[in-house]
Amino acid sequence: MIIKLNNGMSKLLLEEVEDASTIIKSQKIIDSDTVEIEISDIKELQFLINDEIIYRGLDDQETVNDFGKKLYELYDEVLGQKNSN
Repeated sequence: MIIKLNNGMSKLLLEEVEDASTIIKSQKIIDSDTVEIEISDIKELQFLINDEIIYRGLDDQETVNDFGKKLYELYDEVLGQKNSN
């Protein structure tokens, strides 16, 4: 599946979501703020993002921290594109 992300979300996915690179088949810059990423297994990507939310996106009281909010935005974007295809 191919997803399109802005540069910020793309960077978050590529640099912060552990093991995401193992399911990324290719990347293509579309314009100055959009990257097209081909994913081999979209469900696995959702699991990886969810794991990051659980392990790094919550503080000690299990409330969502700022990093977790960014991960939730990424998850929602991936889910939205998955459901629209």
